[in-house]
Amino acid sequence: MRLLFVKDALSWPRSSGHDVHSFHMMQALARLGHEVGLLTATEPPPEAVAGLPLAFQRVFPKRGEPPVGPAPSFRWMQRKFQSYWGIDENRVRAVAQSAADMNADGVVVVGLNVLPYLGAVKGRLRVWYAADEWAWHHISQVRAFSPRTWGEMKQAFIKGMYERAYREKLDRVSVVTDADRRAMRWVAGVRGIDVVPNGVDADHFAPLEAPQRERSCTFWGRLGFGPNVQALEWFCGKVWPKVRAAHPDATFTVYGFSPTPVIRELVKRDGIELTPDLPDLRKEIATHQVVVFPFVSGGGIKNKFLEAAAMGKPIVCSSVALNGLRNPSESGVAVASSPSDWVRALGELWSDGAKRTAAGAAVRRWVIERHSWDAAARTAAAGLAKCGPVTP
Repeated sequence: MRLLFVKDALSWPRSSGHDVHSFHMMQALARLGHEVGLLTATEPPPEAVAGLPLAFQRVFPKRGEPPVGPAPSFRWMQRKFQSYWGIDENRVRAVAQSAADMNADGVVVVGLNVLPYLGAVKGRLRVWYAADEWAWHHISQVRAFSPRTWGEMKQAFIKGMYERAYREKLDRVSVVTDADRRAMRWVAGVRGIDVVPNGVDADHFAPLEAPQRERSCTFWGRLGFGPNVQALEWFCGKVWPKVRAAHPDATFTVYGFSPTPVIRELVKRDGIELTPDLPDLRKEIATHQVVVFPFVSGGGIKNKFLEAAAMGKPIVCSSVALNGLRNPSESGVAVASSPSDWVRALGELWSDGAKRTAAGAAVRRWVIERHSWDAAARTAAAGLAKCGPVTP
C-alpha cells in the first residue's frame, strides 16, 4: 500500500504527540513493506526524518503561487471550518495533486486542523490519524467550580461541529483508545474507526545507568497542554505539600517545552524545580528514582508513560494515566488516588531500592510486549484493508 502522510510540520525535537505518532507510524509501516510519503508546510529538519525511508516528499506551495491540482468540493459548513483554520485552498489542491503524483492508495492527515486538506482528494482512501477525539479532550478538562476551565465547553462544541462537518470525507479514522472511539462515533458520527494504541521505541528509550538523586521524582511533557497543566496543578497543590511534610528533602523536577506562567508559578514551591526546553530528556530522567503521572483530565494514551516504562523507571500514577493502555494491570505500576496514597507509594519506592529495580524491570517487560509500533502499524494497515477499493 502507498500512503501519503500530510502534516503541517514534522518538528524536532518531537515535542508533541502528533510528531511522535506520525514519525513512528510511518517508520513502522515502511518496515512492514508499505511505501510512505510526506507532505508538509515546511521542509522538516534532517533530524526529524532521520531513519524514515520516504518514497515521496514534498512541501506545500507558498501563498500566492499559481494553484496546482483539482479544486476542492466543500459544503457550506466545511468551507466555514476551512476559513476558521486558515487553510489556504492551494494547499488543499496540493494534497490531491501530491497524492496523484505519488500514485498513493490513501491520504493520511495527521493533527487537528487537517480535515480540510481532504477536500479535493477523490478515488483514494481518506484517513484521519486523530489519536484523540477532540470534543471529549476538552470536556474532560472542565471543572464545575473552576471558571478558568469553562471555556473548554465552547472548544468542545466547536471541535464536535468540525468533526461532524467533515465526516463524509472520511473513510477511516484512527484513535488511540476505546473511549476515544466511542466519543468519535457519538460526536462525529463516523463508523469506520480503528483503535491504534501508541507504541514506543524501546531501543531509543532504553534504561540508562546514572547516579540516583535520593528521594527524587519527575514529570515531563508540553507545559502549555491543558491536561499536563491540570495534572501539575493538582499534584503541586494537593500532593506535594504532604510529600514534603513526610520527606522534607524530597525533590520534584518538571521538564518540558514552553512552560506557561501558571507552571512557572507552581514551581516556586519548596523542593520543585523546572528545566524547560531540553531537547533530550533521557539522561536527566535516568537520575530520578521515580516518575509520576498525576493526570486528572484528558483522553488518549500518554506517550510519556510509555517512554518512562521503556526506560525502566518505577512509576506512580493516577488511574487516568492508564487510559487506553493494553493490560495495564500487568505493568506493575503503583496507582494512587488520594494524596495520602501518593505519599505512601512514593515513600515505599524511595525507601526500597530492590522494589524500585523490580518495578522498573516489570514495566519495561510489559511495554515491550504490549506497545510496539510494529503492532500499531499492523492494526492501522488492517483497518485500511477493510475499506477495499475506493470509487473514483
